[in-house]
Amino acid sequence: MTAIPGSRSPAVMDAPDTAAALLDTTSAALRDVLDLTLIDPEANFFSLGGNSLLAVRVAGRLSRALGQRIPATAVLNHPTAGDLARHLATLVSEPASPAPPAPSSAPADATGSAGTHRFPLSAAQRRVWLLHEVDPERLDHLVTVSFEVTGELDPVVARTAWHRVAERHEALRARFEPSAPGGEEPCQVIESEPLTEFTFLDTVRFPEAVRIRIVEERIALLRRTPLSLRTGPLSRIALLRTAPSRYRLELIVHHIVCDGWSLSLLWQDFLNAYRRVAAGEPGPGPSPHRFSDHVRWERRTESARWPALADRVARRFADRPEELPLPTDPAPVDEHDDGDDVSLPLPAGLGAALARAGAEGGHTRLTLALAALAVLLHRISGSDDLMIAVPMAGRVRPEDEGTVGLFVNTALARIRLAGARDVPTLVARARDEAAEVLDCQTYPFDQLVNRLGVPRDGTRMPLARVSLAVQDFAEAPLPDPDLGFTWVEHDPAERQSKLDLAFSLTSGGAAGQPTLTVTYRPSLFRRRTVGAWAEQYLLALENVTRAVTGGAS
Repeated sequence: MTAIPGSRSPAVMDAPDTAAALLDTTSAALRDVLDLTLIDPEANFFSLGGNSLLAVRVAGRLSRALGQRIPATAVLNHPTAGDLARHLATLVSEPASPAPPAPSSAPADATGSAGTHRFPLSAAQRRVWLLHEVDPERLDHLVTVSFEVTGELDPVVARTAWHRVAERHEALRARFEPSAPGGEEPCQVIESEPLTEFTFLDTVRFPEAVRIRIVEERIALLRRTPLSLRTGPLSRIALLRTAPSRYRLELIVHHIVCDGWSLSLLWQDFLNAYRRVAAGEPGPGPSPHRFSDHVRWERRTESARWPALADRVARRFADRPEELPLPTDPAPVDEHDDGDDVSLPLPAGLGAALARAGAEGGHTRLTLALAALAVLLHRISGSDDLMIAVPMAGRVRPEDEGTVGLFVNTALARIRLAGARDVPTLVARARDEAAEVLDCQTYPFDQLVNRLGVPRDGTRMPLARVSLAVQDFAEAPLPDPDLGFTWVEHDPAERQSKLDLAFSLTSGGAAGQPTLTVTYRPSLFRRRTVGAWAEQYLLALENVTRAVTGGAS
């Protein structure tokens, strides 16, 4: 095997053939992901801060080191370096079956005029492309980030810094065409120059009432203006000076080139570039992690798993239930403004209890969150067979961790409550579903929809009316004090929702507040109803967590 340039993974090595070598390998992967200098072979992964996302990252490093795919569930079910090494010994004792060639009629990568670079879309991008083609004016694929900035932020330095970020990442130099030369499917074109825009507006000279109105209208325009996939740019950033030493920084980027994980990478690069520009330094140059490398790997290697996964998910969902009968209270709302959200902080102690549930019972937050959501949905719908969409990071290789692009995919969980007379039984079922979701996270959602023969509706997601996201990835970094400014991120309310109800649990980062956000369709539900459901969900999550930890507080 060949190491990927710039990868943060451990050095590639021959497959270990001794117990000691396997222990060294598992310990090295755990140390790298958990950012530890030393690790006790019997220390519990969850007690050290592990979660399902970190388990995927550990599995990626082990897969690279051992030369065969190691599932994330191996890490979750064997949560110490010693136990994991013993388990891996049984996996590597038999030669891994070679992966069949990936079926693909994709056009080959090509270099066009003026240094442009063309390559096919990833599976996740194709799904967004198709939805965009149905409705180019849709706003639910615009990813929005908003900061309140305090201090001295130099707009000239900021503009130069952002253009360096756009130069650094393929995703911010991309546009999309309906078909590649000689092919029948869409392709993305990477231009040699950044496809982005940066605008600065100083409103300080206006009276306060006028200033407030200008800022509100400018931000509303930014968020409600679609981005063209064919011509680009697919990102726009605006800096508005609202008062002496106060700014609003707004980023709008199309989801087809960016997901939540990517945002943290972009802001870290922006702060680094700002520092370099302010100091008169060059660089840092192109990212070693290219999204085109991910697309190539997906088509040549990962897609070889999909036929088997297709059979597997078809069996799981062959007798799926009819649409979830949620109680609605319809109201007339424009389809491009059919989204809002309710956010609640997690109760004091719940975060610690969730961590304890992992350390004591090996339960991930995803498992417990699924179990709690099943309780809520059963209570409000009466259904005991529940389909829940679960957005997954989709970054299963170490090098994917540093790549900007759209990796996230939607997996599908099915929780059956029939016969589950106690919480442990329910949690066990949720744990099985969480394991399925983790293992099938790269199987394209649109292929699942096709395999099950579900008709498509451009206004809503097929197969599930409700989703659950457990977000463990890093949030936007804070500027170092010596940059001269600080910022506070504000999460704008959704203006168009892909699902009827979307539950999202965020950890809040090192200094933030863990939060539950429920995004909903105002055309179907009243805000007070969704707020009540959010409170009931947190109560269910507390009760489920308390049950698996023996009621400890």
